[in-house]
This record gives sequence, structure tokens and C-alpha cells, in this order.
Amino acid sequence: MSQHGSDGGSVNRVRRARIERGKRSRNGCSTCISKRVKCDEARPYCGRCVRLHLSCEWRLPKPSLASRRRGFGPIKDRDSGLWSPSSIVPKADESVLALESTITPESQNRLPSPTSETTFQLDEFLGNNLPGAGYLPLSGIQPVQILQDAETPWEALAISAENSSYSSLDAFGLLRAPVMGLLFAASDLSFAYATGFTPALGSDDKQAASFHCRVLAPLKSTRNWACSAHTLFLNKAYNKDMALHFLLAVSHSELAIYYGQGSQPPRESQKHFERGSQLFLQAQNPFASPDHVGMILSFLYMYMFWMRRDRLDPMKLTDLSRAVLAYVRMYGLDTLCASDDVGTSGGMITASEQVLLARVIIYLYDRDGFCYFFGCGGDFANYLNSDPRKRRRIWLRSRTAFLLSSESGSFDGIETEMEDAATLDVYFELITLHQEINAYSQASATQSTIKESRLQQRLETIHEDHAPLFHRVTDPKYHSQCTLMAFVAVTFYYALQIYFHRARVSSFGARPLPTQHQSFLTSLVSTAYYAVKAGPMQLLERFQWSLFIAGLETTDPIHQEWIGNSISDPAIKAGFDHIKSLKEQSHGGITMHMIRSLIDEGFKCLSRISPN
Repeated sequence: MSQHGSDGGSVNRVRRARIERGKRSRNGCSTCISKRVKCDEARPYCGRCVRLHLSCEWRLPKPSLASRRRGFGPIKDRDSGLWSPSSIVPKADESVLALESTITPESQNRLPSPTSETTFQLDEFLGNNLPGAGYLPLSGIQPVQILQDAETPWEALAISAENSSYSSLDAFGLLRAPVMGLLFAASDLSFAYATGFTPALGSDDKQAASFHCRVLAPLKSTRNWACSAHTLFLNKAYNKDMALHFLLAVSHSELAIYYGQGSQPPRESQKHFERGSQLFLQAQNPFASPDHVGMILSFLYMYMFWMRRDRLDPMKLTDLSRAVLAYVRMYGLDTLCASDDVGTSGGMITASEQVLLARVIIYLYDRDGFCYFFGCGGDFANYLNSDPRKRRRIWLRSRTAFLLSSESGSFDGIETEMEDAATLDVYFELITLHQEINAYSQASATQSTIKESRLQQRLETIHEDHAPLFHRVTDPKYHSQCTLMAFVAVTFYYALQIYFHRARVSSFGARPLPTQHQSFLTSLVSTAYYAVKAGPMQLLERFQWSLFIAGLETTDPIHQEWIGNSISDPAIKAGFDHIKSLKEQSHGGITMHMIRSLIDEGFKCLSRISPN
């Protein structure tokens, strides 16, 4: 190519050769493709999106050319207008347990396989399967329709119902739209995104509701399912469309985990989560009357949804913690639940709603403190810890939740509540102590020095004040007198002792161990073993965490194998397996700072393990 110069001659310009800086990404995530940057194509979250805390979205897979050309079958068979593909799901009367014949659940509880004829009739189902007339009242919830896809291994269930007025809205479009409200100014809404493509499990909402009552609730409580807190919450959620959608999102996701389909939520779960997110955004209208019970329950189910992924998402859990804190402070719900006079609220809520809100707030405090151990969230838990007197009053208010369950018609849990009263008080004191150790672990050197002696004294005081409880649990002769909650509380206590010792710079698994520390480890493993024998508690977060601490500290291969097999929580299991492999490679210990770094980087950073 030539150009004329100022002297009338011509100047030859040499074109530089194109330099390829790497293979272009053709199958990367939508976020990287839109930015025209290279994507490492790691699923479900690519490295760039994890590093920059971006929402990693993936395009839906395109059906093959053969499936697009196949159409509705041979032309000669289309004329009658009656042709339809044969169902790949057997009829219920031919094989009630068809689903279980191909997928083996982890426990012995069995659920019938879904059929294409199943309809959303929860009123009839719950009336026939749950005790007490009107035990679970229903509102006019709009079910979700799951479309059939060629890639789906199970025939998706289309539930017959009219579409709701908001079903055509794009939830993610709403999330990007500017909405007025104090909650949005105080927090991002990454926790309302449930992106990614996963196949449908084939479960229906009736099956998910049954699973939530009969299987999930007992595994997350030391009580019978009919008188557990999660059944009480489910009873209230059925009157709240937003909370019910989030509940069903959790139930479908847990059903997939139960049947061994992995921790990625199936499409049934994603559809309900998207519908719940739409209602969540609509509820932020500053001119609308707030529904505190529905909103707080929705926050709880969003915690349950995100805590059961194979990898904890620090950004989502932190944003969720801040959103809960913003909502509670905006309406003064903590002060309202701690008040002895409900009338001071100006008729905002009833006495039973006050008790229910207190119970859900305690559960939110528990979940947020649990996540804060891994460096996720903690804003709401730290806020409640800033006022111990108010926190204690909310706890005492929440304890009367089952005494006010006249609407459910069930009082079976009152005796158990009274028998475990002292143990429950110890358990809650340990939960508050856990959160304070979390803060101590992540505090500055000056602040940690002030906290250390006080925390050590509290741990010793708990053991001295409740010596009979520890004696009964550690001595097999008295196990017949111990409740399941007693085993859980004592196991939790010994795990806290080890965590407190390793919370700062000391490495888990470092040797040699002090004599007292070795005694705590021995007691932790033995009481955990007794607890597993005493009853089902696979989904109790604090017990799963206690197993995690024991697995990090012990070097006994037999104990490590048993602990690894006993951990059922996907996030804790993934973290435990990854840390165990790193410790085996380096033959050293690992600090809390390294553990939180691994969680923050999605287990992708290869941190240096401390030598013994």
C-alpha cells in the first residue's frame, strides 16, 4: 500500500503481521464472550468471573442438527394428527418405584416416581398424608411449567395451571432494572441469580413437598418431622407465595442431592427460584405493605439454597447477609421480636407472628454465623452479637414458637421442647460462641488479644456449669438417658475447643499436640461416633461442621475415612476432600487463613501448606 508524500513521491508502508496471542474461546461463558476476552471454559464458574466476582452465565446448549431435522417423525405418520412420541416414564401402576430402580438414594426413604399425569393438587395430597385437619393450608400458588428438552434424561413434567400475571417477566432483566428501595442501596442482589443449565429431575411439586416434610425436616432436626421447626416454617410458607417458591426451589434441589444427581439444582428448582426472585423484587416496592413473615422466610430458604451447593459462593452469601441486615434494621424487626409488648408495634404483627419471626431470625443468625467461618457473610450475625441482651431476648421469644402452634393442631413437640430446654440453651450459647470465635479468628492482632482470654474463660465456664451433661454423653453407661440434642451439643463443644486453638496462626493437623488438645480431639471423635449411632442428623450444619473440624485435626487414617464417609453436606464435603489432598501432598497442616482463601478462590488457588 502506498501514499503520496509531501514531496510528491510515494512512501511504501509495511503492514505488520497479525500476532495470535492464544487460542480463541468459542465455548466460553456469555460474560467473557460479551467482553471479548479469553475464557478458560471452566464450569460452572470460569476463572475470570470468579477472580472478578462476576456473574458467570452460560448459553444453553444447541440441539444437534440431527435432532433439529428429525421433527415429529416420518411424514407418513403425521397425517392422522394423533401421533405423539411414546413416554419414557413408566406409568405409576406399572412401577411405583421406577425412579429408584435407576438412582439409588443414600437412605432408605422411598418416593414414588413422577408421572406425566400428575397434577398440582397439594391440598388433596396434604390432607391425606399429613396429620391434623387443615395442617398445611394452601394459598393460590401458581405452579411452574417445565418444558421438555431433547437433552433431558427424564420426561419433564408439565403441570396444568394458568400462567400467573408475572410469568412472562424476565427475572434477570428485573434484577438489572433500577428499583427504588433502601434494601437495594445497602446490598447487591447477586443472591437472587440462579444461572446455569441443568436437566430436569422429573419431580413434581407434590413430591417435593412430601420430601420436605418426611425426609428433609427430620434430617435437619433432632425432633420428629411433625413437630420440627422446618415443618412449622413450611406451614407458614404455604400462605406466602414468594416464600413457597423459594421453599420448593430448596426441596427440588435437595431431592436431586438425595437421589445422587449432584448439588447443581435441577430445572424444577431453578424455575421456582426464578419465580421467587421475581416476587422478591416486586416486594421491594416502597409503597407496598411489607410482609415480614414472607420476606424473612424467603431469606431463610435462600440461605438453605446457596449453602447446599458444592462450593460456597462468598459473593452471594455476603450480599445475602447484608440484605437480611438491611431489612431487619429498616423495619426494626430485632427490636420488635425482643419486645415484651407487641402492642407497641402499632398493630404491625400479631403475637404469634412475633414468635415466628423471632424463631426465623435465630435460624438466620445461625446460618450466617456458620457461613462466616468460611469467610462468607457474617454481617447479620455480627450485628446481633453487638447487643447480647437483645439477642438473648430474641432467643427466649423464639422458644415459645411451638407453644403457639394452635393453627397447626399439633402439640406433640411440647414435651420434647421441655425435656431439651437446658440442652437447647447450651446449644445456642455455643452458637453465639462460635460466631465470636469467628470474629476473633478474623480480627486484628490488637483486637484478638483482648478477645482471647474472655473466649477461653467462656469455654471453661460452659463445661463447669454443665458438667453433668458432658459426663452423661462421654460415659456410655448413661447414653440411654441422653437425647440426640445432647450428643450434638457436646460434639459441637469439643469442636469449638479445637477451632479456638487453631483460629489464628496455628495449623490444623500440626504436631505435636498438647495433652489437653489431644483430649479434646479424642472426645470429639468419640462423641461424634456416639451421636451418629443415636439417630439421623445428616443435615445438621453444626454437626457437619464438627466432623469437618475433626477431619482437619486428626491424622488417624481410620478416623479420617470414617469422618469423610459421615460428611454429607456437599460444600463441607468438597472442602474437606480438597484440603485433605493438599495436606497429603505437602505432609503439613493448614491454617484458617488458607482455608478461607481456598473457599474464596473456589478451591483453585494452590496455597502453600504449612509444615508441621
